Formats: sequence, structure tokens, C-alpha cells
Amino acid sequence: MFSYLNSEILPKLIPANSRILAAVSGGPDSVALAHILYCYQQKNPEQNIKVVISHVNHKVREESQSEAEMVERLARQWGFPFILHEFDAKKNAQDSGKSFQEASREWRYARFKEDMIKWGCNLLATAHHLGDQAETVLYRLLRGSGTAGLAGIYPCKDGIIRPLLTVSKEDILEYCRVHGLPYALDKSNFETVYDRNKIRLQLLPYLESEYNARIQEALGRTAELLRWDEEYIDSQVNNKWEQYVQFKDENCLKIDYRAWDEPEAILSRILRRAAATASGEPRGMEYKFIKLLMKEGKKIGWRQDLPNIKVESTKYGFLLFRRESEHKNNKDITISKDWEIKLVPENWYPIPGSNLQIGIFSEEKNDFDILYRTEFARHKILALDAPLVCRVRRPGDKLFFKNLGHKSIKKVYQDKSVPEKRRSSTILVAYNNEVLWIPGIIRSDCCLPDNSFPKLYGLVARIRMIAPN
Repeated sequence: MFSYLNSEILPKLIPANSRILAAVSGGPDSVALAHILYCYQQKNPEQNIKVVISHVNHKVREESQSEAEMVERLARQWGFPFILHEFDAKKNAQDSGKSFQEASREWRYARFKEDMIKWGCNLLATAHHLGDQAETVLYRLLRGSGTAGLAGIYPCKDGIIRPLLTVSKEDILEYCRVHGLPYALDKSNFETVYDRNKIRLQLLPYLESEYNARIQEALGRTAELLRWDEEYIDSQVNNKWEQYVQFKDENCLKIDYRAWDEPEAILSRILRRAAATASGEPRGMEYKFIKLLMKEGKKIGWRQDLPNIKVESTKYGFLLFRRESEHKNNKDITISKDWEIKLVPENWYPIPGSNLQIGIFSEEKNDFDILYRTEFARHKILALDAPLVCRVRRPGDKLFFKNLGHKSIKKVYQDKSVPEKRRSSTILVAYNNEVLWIPGIIRSDCCLPDNSFPKLYGLVARIRMIAPN
């Protein structure tokens, strides 16, 4: 198995001089991953690969402490720095109001993010394997996902690498046996109270016995083929977006009717992205509404109220209005504190209640009325486990400064003499509660760029008014 990974997989995922944070739970998958990274490091010293082990003790099971100690022993044995995080996972879930699995995952990845920044890591390695990929594809298929969802787990995306994604669970267990690697088993993985566990424990074995003994490989192959298609289609959508979509003002997008002449695969994605941009809702719009827009959107005079937006077909083009735009002449309008815009690189997004737009780009832009700009380390931004968003302040927001640590956003606003009446409406760029940039005021020292890696540019600009044509 290692020979295959060493020659075919790892060189594609791990550039020379990489600093890798490996998430190791103590299960066979993550232990095997850590050992494989150790072997790869020893086998290829010229690559100058460094590995750091991060372990999270959820304090849920009696065995948790001994498992943490086991992972630490392995890390020390292989010469890897070891990081231990401990927290009350059950209480965290209760306090957050989220499911145990969701809340725990968010907490883990937030810690991994902090670890990567502290240790200068550019990659996060997780132990997702072929069985996880098959489970994910089936889970999303049962929920009616499109090709983006059925593309499954990516082997490398947003700074996260998954070297074992094409390796079966059986091969991982055999690898552990051959190399004498100790590991722990989480009994909760064998409980059928979760949908994913049901798929892994019931549906997949049934499909293997009754339909295809190699169903996991088949699903993994399907996911890979769909990833190829999705990446190509997405590149085409980006081109068509520039061609057909314009900002009329801060609350309105215009789509050229020529978009309706495109294949449905392109049109549907343009409409979904436009709805997400106009509404400020990153998840976009439900399938049934996208179908409605595809059918009716080109009929001049047609209009409709939809969730978070209003749409109208005019002789100038198809218009999508943010709900707040009904009151755009009201100077006393109060924008909801809950709005949030997911910042996908290479796109402009209108800022609610203003004539401004914000975006993250891989190249500097000088052809817009740029008001504020900053720079980020591209690899650090892409490694974030949570979306990079534009919003206003929320409880718990903080900024990181070298030699000082974190400061609350309240303290930052006080230090910068930001009037209290402005503090609730001042925009910022953040992931989770980590604020990276407050345009026109300050930026944190988190995700600072250096000369070793490419940059991303954060820009705030005035929106150019577009005359009807």
C-alpha cells in the first residue's frame, strides 16, 4: 500500500517543503495515515517535509485518556510534535444547540486551524478513506444532490489533503497489522442512530452482497468522474458569469437573456449563484425555484417573490433584487445583524445597505473604484476549515496580533475610536469568530502573506452603476 501511495498519490498532494498538520484520532485510519506520512518523510528527505500531530480528546468515553496517551507515544516515537486538545464535547453540543457530531466537528476544525497558524502548516491531512467516500456519495444521493454533491470528498481541496481516499478500510487494517501499529476503536461508530452509520453498517454491506461486491470502488470511481465534470463545468460557469451577469446597484443583479440559450447545466448554475449573491444566502436557492426561473425567467413582464429575493423579467434583462431594496430610499433602514456573505475567491459581492462590493482575488485589480485593500497568504486562506465571510460583528469576535495574542473586537473598536453607533454596521471579514480584516480600520496578523507563497487580495470597491441596454 505504501509503495502505491509513495509513487502515485503523495507526490501529487504534498509539495516540497510542506508543513503538514495530521489530524490523528487514534483510530486505525488516522494512525495508518500518521505512519505513512512518517515513512514518506523518511523515504524522501530531499522533500523537506515536516509533520505535526494534533489530537482531540472529546472526553466522552472512558478510553479517551488512554487513546490520547497512545497517540502521543506514537508521535514521540516518530519524532513529530504533538498537540493535545481537550474539551467537553457533550456540553459543547448542548451549548451550541447543534447535533453532537456537527458541534464536535466544528470545534475540532477550529482547533486544527489554530494549530496550523501556530505551527506554520500549509496542509491539513485527514484519514478519509474509500469507505468514507462511498458512504458520502450514497448519503448525498439519497438527499437528491447534484453533481457537485455526488463528486464526493475531494482528495485535495482548500488546503486539506486526504491521502487514503482511494484505499479501502480492509487495506488500512492490514497495513496496521503488518506494521504492528496500535489503534483504538470508537464504539459509537457501530451504533445505527446516525444516518451515515446506517449507510456504512447496513446499506453498503447489502449492496456489496446483493449487487456489486466492489461497490465502494465503483462509487469512488463515479465520484472521481463527476469531480472532473464538475471542475470543467464550474470553469465554464465562471466565464459565462463574467459575460452575462452585472451589478446594477448594491441590491440588484442583472442577467442577460442570452444566458437562457446556454445548456441547462450552465444556466442552472448561473441562476443559483446569482440567487446566492443577490440574497446574501450562501446556500443559494432550492431546486424547485431554480427550475421556475429557468422556465419563466425569459418571459418579459414576469415577476415573482422568492425566499430573500424578488425577481422580474424586464426588457433590459432578468433582475434579481435583494429584499431590503424595497426600502433603499429609507435612510433609517436597519440591516439585519444576521446577514453573511460567503467570499468565494474571484467574485465580487454587494454589501447590504451600501453602494459597495467586496471580493477576494488572486490578482490585484486597478480597474475598479477601490476604497480599501489588504493581502492574505493564499495557502492559509485556502486551508481554512470554515468559510471566509463578510458580515458585521458578533459576540465572541476577536482579532489576533503578534506578541499580543487575541483582542476582543470591542477592545479593537475602542482602541481605534470607532463610534458606538457605527460598530454594529461596520463590515468585517472573518472565519468563525476569527476576524481577519476590518476594511478601513485594521487587520489582524492572522493569515499574513509572505514571499514564499502566492497572495490573495481583499478588496472593497464602489459598485459601478450599469445603464440599461
